[in-house]
Amino acid sequence: MGVDLFASEGKTADAVTVSQNAPSSPVPTPILEIDPNRGQFLRFFNKVAKGAAQGIPIYLDLRDSNDDPLPVNTTLYFAIKPNGHTTNILVSEVVESIDQYVTLSISEQRNVDNIDAAKLTLQFPETHPEKAGDPTEFVDVRDIDQLFLFCDSQAQVDWSNSSAYIESDAVEQRNRA
Repeated sequence: MGVDLFASEGKTADAVTVSQNAPSSPVPTPILEIDPNRGQFLRFFNKVAKGAAQGIPIYLDLRDSNDDPLPVNTTLYFAIKPNGHTTNILVSEVVESIDQYVTLSISEQRNVDNIDAAKLTLQFPETHPEKAGDPTEFVDVRDIDQLFLFCDSQAQVDWSNSSAYIESDAVEQRNRA
């Protein structure tokens, strides 16, 4: 059973917190934070029964305070901060152009003909040197961890007129043992 993870025009799912990126920062900054409920963990699958390519579908309409789309050269990626770590660990490919999100509406991104363009491929982190960068089947985020969607852009996301949805078929909530 899927889990709804979204941020849309000021509203968010319970496990989602939004923040604004820092355009002047020398490093990417988070725009979404996902924290599973206590006693739970979220499993993010790298393959869904939609489209042909591997990856987790994420549908985006990111806009600045002038209601303009973020620049096409905006960079996005997922990183996890495991409990007890001081740094984030990259767990997806780095998308260096959001052209597909700028040119396609969210409903067009969800369309079977376009969904592969809206996927971020999950990958083994550098903590697995023998597989680092290779696609992985899933990424688990425990209730003591945090998953972030990082953004590097010349413009700042304004969440009052932006939206982000993670395909619910790609996320399962499970009890933590």
